[in-house]
Amino acid sequence: MPSQDVVVGSTSVLGDLPDAGNTAVTTPLQPKCFEEEYQDGRPKGSSALPTDLAAEQPSELEAYVEAVKALEQTKEVLAGRCVRLLTLPVEGVLDVARACSNDHGDGGLAGIRKALEALDGRMDSALVLLGELVASAESDRQGPPAAGQFDGGTLGSLLRNLSASTKHILSQLRSSAETPRADIMGSIQSAVREFSALNRSGFEDDVAIWASRELERHGGPDQRSPLSSAENDPVISASQVGESPAPPPPHFESPELLDESESATELGKDAWDQYDMNGSTDVLDKAIDHFQLALDLCPPGHSNRSQLLYNLANALTTRFEQLGQIGDLEQAINYHRCALELRPLGHPEHSSSFNNLADALSSRFKQSGQIEDLEQAISYHRRALELCPPGHRDRPTSLDNLGTALKTRFEQLGQIADLEEAISYHRRALELCPPGHRDRSSSLDNLGTALRIRFGQFGQVTDLEQAITYHHGALELCPPEHPDRSGSLANLGSALKIRFDQLGQVADLEQAVSCHHGALELYPPGNPNRPSSLNNLANALKARYEQLGQITDLEQAISCYHGAEELLPPGNPNRFGCLANLANALSACFDQLGQITDLEEAVDYHQGALGLCPPGHPNRSNCLNNLASALKTCFDRLGQIEDLEESITYLRGALELRPLGHPDRSMSLSNLASTLCTRFESSKAPEDLREAVDLLWSGAQDTTDTPKHRYTCASRLIPLLEAHNQPSLLDAYDMTLGLLQLLLAVYPDVELRREALGADKLSPSLAMSAAAYAIEQNQPEKAVEMLEQGRGMLYSNIRGYREPVEAVRVANAALADRFKTTSEQLEALATSSLLGPNRLSSESPDEPATVSNARWARQRQLSSERDKIVEDIRCLPGFEHFLKAVPFNILQVAAAEGPIIIVNVAQQRSDAIILYQHNLPIVLPLAADGWNREEAYLMFLSLSHRLFKGRTKAGFSKLLEKFILKKLAKLLVTPVLEKLEGMGVPKQSRIWWCPTSALCALPIHAAGELPVKYITSYTPTLSALISARKVDDQRPPATLNASENEPSLLAIVYPGHPPKTEDEHDDRLKTVFVEYGVIEKAARASQNRAVVRAHATREGALEQLPYHRWMHFACHGRLNISQPFQSAFELEGDPLSLSDLVHAHLPHADFAFLAACDSATSGGTTNTPDEALHLAAAVQFCGVRSVVGTLWPMADGDGPRVAQVFYRHMFKENDPRKSAEALQKVVQLMRKKAGPWKNAKDEGEVLQRWANYVHIGA
Repeated sequence: MPSQDVVVGSTSVLGDLPDAGNTAVTTPLQPKCFEEEYQDGRPKGSSALPTDLAAEQPSELEAYVEAVKALEQTKEVLAGRCVRLLTLPVEGVLDVARACSNDHGDGGLAGIRKALEALDGRMDSALVLLGELVASAESDRQGPPAAGQFDGGTLGSLLRNLSASTKHILSQLRSSAETPRADIMGSIQSAVREFSALNRSGFEDDVAIWASRELERHGGPDQRSPLSSAENDPVISASQVGESPAPPPPHFESPELLDESESATELGKDAWDQYDMNGSTDVLDKAIDHFQLALDLCPPGHSNRSQLLYNLANALTTRFEQLGQIGDLEQAINYHRCALELRPLGHPEHSSSFNNLADALSSRFKQSGQIEDLEQAISYHRRALELCPPGHRDRPTSLDNLGTALKTRFEQLGQIADLEEAISYHRRALELCPPGHRDRSSSLDNLGTALRIRFGQFGQVTDLEQAITYHHGALELCPPEHPDRSGSLANLGSALKIRFDQLGQVADLEQAVSCHHGALELYPPGNPNRPSSLNNLANALKARYEQLGQITDLEQAISCYHGAEELLPPGNPNRFGCLANLANALSACFDQLGQITDLEEAVDYHQGALGLCPPGHPNRSNCLNNLASALKTCFDRLGQIEDLEESITYLRGALELRPLGHPDRSMSLSNLASTLCTRFESSKAPEDLREAVDLLWSGAQDTTDTPKHRYTCASRLIPLLEAHNQPSLLDAYDMTLGLLQLLLAVYPDVELRREALGADKLSPSLAMSAAAYAIEQNQPEKAVEMLEQGRGMLYSNIRGYREPVEAVRVANAALADRFKTTSEQLEALATSSLLGPNRLSSESPDEPATVSNARWARQRQLSSERDKIVEDIRCLPGFEHFLKAVPFNILQVAAAEGPIIIVNVAQQRSDAIILYQHNLPIVLPLAADGWNREEAYLMFLSLSHRLFKGRTKAGFSKLLEKFILKKLAKLLVTPVLEKLEGMGVPKQSRIWWCPTSALCALPIHAAGELPVKYITSYTPTLSALISARKVDDQRPPATLNASENEPSLLAIVYPGHPPKTEDEHDDRLKTVFVEYGVIEKAARASQNRAVVRAHATREGALEQLPYHRWMHFACHGRLNISQPFQSAFELEGDPLSLSDLVHAHLPHADFAFLAACDSATSGGTTNTPDEALHLAAAVQFCGVRSVVGTLWPMADGDGPRVAQVFYRHMFKENDPRKSAEALQKVVQLMRKKAGPWKNAKDEGEVLQRWANYVHIGA
């Protein structure tokens, strides 16, 4: 049962559906703190305010005392006016101030906490009243607000900010007993000073209105009284109405103190420059100290004060980003507000102050989650951008920062317009940061991150590729010691991990691990990004463990998860994800090592994670699923029925939270079905089995889900139906084949399709098992249709009829493009990651339901669009069967020129199906002992393995004669020949074999009396044979050096690489040039065909192949068992691989002779036994109509002899359809030791030499 990993500090929680078992699948991480948000005018040094009252500098202590006095005056003004909206918070703040003054050390924090909790409750009440009053004012308002009407503006903002600050300080107190007292006191001071602006905000004009409204709602006398005017503070009141403030009153200025202030400023700038170069936090502390001293020595009203406030605020923000002390951020916000007050509209730094205050508010939003901070930040960023017209030096910074804030709001509210707008701003910012610009690296990273997020929403691969390119570019601009290098490494690592999850390229995963290692090394203890960095590295290591199986990777991952957990105290929103990931890693460790303590720990951590996800939490379903998976494993190991029952309960809970259209619904359906089957095995309760079957059917038939997820449910349904003899099994096979075909249609290349088939335990034999069951049900026509649909799937998207999408493109390019784009996007939504190894998940620890819902809606929309497109394609002439089984009556055309013997080899049963002309299929059961049909499968498998192991050893000819061919004759060939003779098939006529599974590598053509009775050919599929027989009357001449009446043959001749050392065996072919001479001589004698010799290089061959109808390869063939598509012809330099041939464009090629070793065998050990994975089949699928190849290494001396006999006949007939007859003549002479073999005494027994050659195609 799969479990799901989650991300810490990320935009996604990821999971996957493994093929089988209970393995947890690592999910990718995307660090939310790694968006490098640069600010123009970044300070060159700064310092932090002391946060302990006792340690206050006199100016700060006085400011705090003045703030308290101001609030006391406000309280007096409010006395008796029944304005609870203001009375509640003012009294609460004063209570907190009194608690602070009575505090005598850490032990007194309890009193402060009690006062803060009371203030928190009062603020909640005040905000409720505020909402009611605003609503009341809105309902009364007709048209624009008039004077005297209340809109909640500045005062509402002060109340919300105080509420957010209060909750944050309480969070500090509750999160850890280790919270420094100085941080607590500093945060309180900042909150008090900020709220004290109330008495300067002009609120007195609204008090009477508020009091009236409150009294109307709650009863009591209407008490109104004017209060002191905002004119008492000209700077504040004037700035609120957009006027230039009156100059502040003069202050005494000491020249000596000003000189010291300037000196401290210069020292701060020097320290900042050092920090900018080396990123040392010690140097940053010095810069902050110098900036603090400079501010303290600069009196209010001095022209330098705004810049000093600005520098100090920026430096404090930077230290917060490095060390995570919230007191630094609170002080920074306060100083930014003060700086902004001193920089009114028209001031040259007005936009910079808006910008940096907005960034600080964004940072506080990420800590507190108060949406008001984010909304205010976006508003400030927009105002800053308006003040930076094109050409302004701050415009790139404003564009980037506004884009980042909009991106953050998208992650909260899910409005795609915010994300698109963010990308637009980031692109414009990058355009204004050409190479050499100081902010280019941050612009590259920001745009890359935004594109990565959009990839997670829409699955456009171009977005992901562009993101990786931009992240690479950003990293190149951040050399070692650059302060932004850690963020760039983390961003690039996350993007590469996503691409690994998409395409499975291990190189991407290795680089991702390296990037996350590098980022972690640059995050010292205390850095707020260190927990997410540890978690990211752990996820990448766990993915590498699952890919490569190195237990050290898993152990390191567990260590990193533990490290992250220790840094995330209770209450941190990312803690639950870390616990879940750690639990999954421990479960994987248990699976590997079997230590029960690991499993018990995993259950504990899963329970802890679930406790942090109460009802309504977006990740509760993942936690329920993971805990259920661990409990199921406990039951499997310990047998406690309570664990199984509890697992089922949790799985039902997870399923309820994953409605139709949820990306993880199929996982829940599959997991619950599996667990119910486990209970059925012990209880035998039929309702458990029925429910399990219903659940899997539901998942497989869910048209809103992706083909991959549906196929997973269907593939788990089939063995369940088989085991219990369910009558719906044939329908299940039919549906599963269709889903597999649709699933493979969107894989970008043939190698990935092969890996996808090989990774799944069912798909390699799916078509054969389906056909076997159809035969069992007396439906041979259905069996033929299923075999044809399932076999050749690797090549089903490559050429002509074998590439449905490209064939559609010829008829309707727009429709083909829509199908391809929609399918890719749909699969990317399910496969990407911000995604697990195979798909994108829908949730993250920080992702609200709005974003998840937007993604689900997009998936449903794409599914519906894709289905509609498929139906439109099926309306095109000739595409009625697009991506579904071709009817038997069409496939039967393949047997018009001679019998076709389809040999289906499956574990259930093995049969020969004979198609001949327009007759119904004839089924010939194959049984090793006359009744045990399963024995035939095992025997064919054994023959294949023995042939592959013995083909290069002494005694191979004897093995062939006495065992392999003898068994083939008894099991298969002799019964088929008897049936063909009974059907009246003329001797020496042509017949075609279409083998499956292990038979693909066996020499059926050489067994029994077959070589003397019929001319034998093979075909990988019926469709391939039908296509090979089609005549293209409109094809243009395919020649370079000859006319249509004198077509050409391309010869590719290479003896092999010379040995690199004296000790290395020289296996170069000695007769290939003689072979070429024989072909050239035969061509001259016939005068029917020119012979062209290509350069024996990969490039030379690929360049020439499309221009010749006939081709001859005289070279080594190299078989690659582990990667069949890298099997190749050895040429000078790079080899010509099977993959090259599959993707070659050979539209008019008629014939190819592959005089190379292993050109027509797959080795017998491939994970896709129903696929003909060899060079000869690949050449035919490329469009060549007839191919001659070899099953094992050929005798070097036979090359010229075979060429002499074969091409004499071919050039005489000048018809590629005579190639099978030409090969038959070769075989007859070799068997009789006649012709060129009359006096031959070299290179082995005759049997293994003539049985080696096979003909494929028309």
